[in-house]
Order: sequence, then structure tokens, then C-alpha cells
Amino acid sequence: MVTQYNLEQFAVGGRYDNFNITPINGSQIERLTSPNRSSFYQIIILRKGEGSYSVDFDNYDIKEPSVCFVFPNQICKFSFTGDVEGDVIMFDKTIFCSEILANELKEYNVDLQKKINFVDFSDNTAAFGEVESIKQHIERFDDPLNNIRKMQIKFFTKILIFKIIDASSNEEFSGVKSFDLETYIKFREYVDNEFMENRKVENYCNKLGVSAKKLNALCKQYSNQNALDVIHNRLSLEIKKIFIFEDVPLKEIAFRLNFDSQSALNKYIASKFDSTPSELKQQLQQSYGL
Repeated sequence: MVTQYNLEQFAVGGRYDNFNITPINGSQIERLTSPNRSSFYQIIILRKGEGSYSVDFDNYDIKEPSVCFVFPNQICKFSFTGDVEGDVIMFDKTIFCSEILANELKEYNVDLQKKINFVDFSDNTAAFGEVESIKQHIERFDDPLNNIRKMQIKFFTKILIFKIIDASSNEEFSGVKSFDLETYIKFREYVDNEFMENRKVENYCNKLGVSAKKLNALCKQYSNQNALDVIHNRLSLEIKKIFIFEDVPLKEIAFRLNFDSQSALNKYIASKFDSTPSELKQQLQQSYGL
């Protein structure tokens, strides 16, 4: 099964400060190369090391240098070839600048997770040098630690996040109407929070105050999907996570995800994955080496 981690497990000397930074050593390599998910954010800075990386069933070929940003509850696994050198920065939502991203950097908040889950710096070593420099500032403030240094760590961690977002971004969304972008982002937020109970496009249109035609056009513009696809993709991801992370009866999964019956869940899986539940579960477990 997939191992679940909490930030408290990485407290140094019993000290838990919503934050931790550690080199990628033997224990971290063992953790990263086994299927896992965590309740906290992680920035994996890889100065050296190649291989592959899977996060929420999206696969990447790792080049050096690179940065992997793993969000809470994402399932990830690394496979390294040769030696690895780098650091892991771990922190909770009190450090992550979600309010700033939501209000001041809306342009960068479209599919943010996919944008920064993996950022290849192999063709931008100058930017990676800036990432390393910011990381070194954070390390200097971490020991010894006091309240002022905690604030400095929080400040520089935010700068680091912005640097990673900047390195991953492009200009494809600049110049769009802010109302359109805000509407699409709100839709994605609503879907993340309500997909288990609310799977009708009409319901989301009513919440957003837009027509189905308008919402579908926005989804097509920003994600090349229609609104129903966005909802179903979020539901499908949750099914895959449950299959790989938990060992529960299909009847319970159907109840949890608000399907009318286990048969309805089976039909959904057949239509979306072209397989039975047991076949899908076996495929997922094999892909993660379980």
C-alpha cells in the first residue's frame, strides 16, 4: 500500500515548526522511491540525479537540475538512476502563500499543480542557481531558530515558490479578461470541493452565474476539456487514489463517491477506463510497484 506521512514525523529533536529542510540522503531516498503521499507540501530540489517521477499518475522523465513540487495528498514515487544530490523542503499550509496566489497571481493559478509538479531547469541553469541561492538563505535561518528567523523562513519560502512558478509559466494566459479567468478558477475550486456530491454542469453554472455554453468555452480555452470532462477527470482521479491507497470494498467506494449503486460505479469505471474495477486496481498497483 501507499505510505502516508505527516510533517510531525520529520521533527528534529522533537521540534515541530510547520517546516523542515533536509538533504536527500538514504532515508529520504527510501521514502521518495516508495509510493507515498503526505499531508504537507514538498519542494524536491534535484541538483544531480536522473530517472523518472510519477505524481497523481502523471509521469515525468527527470533531468538535472530540476524541481518537483508535490502538493498535499498527491501520490508520488521517484525512480533514480545513479547518484542523487539535492534537498527536500517540507512545510504546511501556514507557510504556503495560498491567499497571494488566489488574489494577486490569478494568471499563474490555472492548473497550478500540473505547472509546478515538475519543472525542468536543464535549459535554465541561471534560474536554478537562483533557486539554490534562496534555498541556502532558508537553511541559514533554520539553525538556530527563533521567532524572527521563523518569519524569515516563511518569507524566503514564498519567494522560492514564486521563483518556481515563474520558471514554469508561459504567456498563454496573459491579456485575457479577468472575469473569464476568475470564473474558470472558481469552477475548478468548486469541483475540487464538491465533485463527490455535485456532478451536474448545470449546478456549477448556477453557482457561477454563467451559461453552460460559456462554462464549456472557458474550460475548452484553459484546459482543452469541456466542463463535464473536468468533473469526471477529478472523480476518476479520486477513484484511482482510493484503489491504490486504500483497501475498501467497492460498495463502500460507491457510497463514499455518491454513486447510486456499486453497479453504477462499475459502469463508470468501464466507460472511463475500459476495464473492470479489479483490472484497474491491478494496473495501478503494477504501475507503482505494489
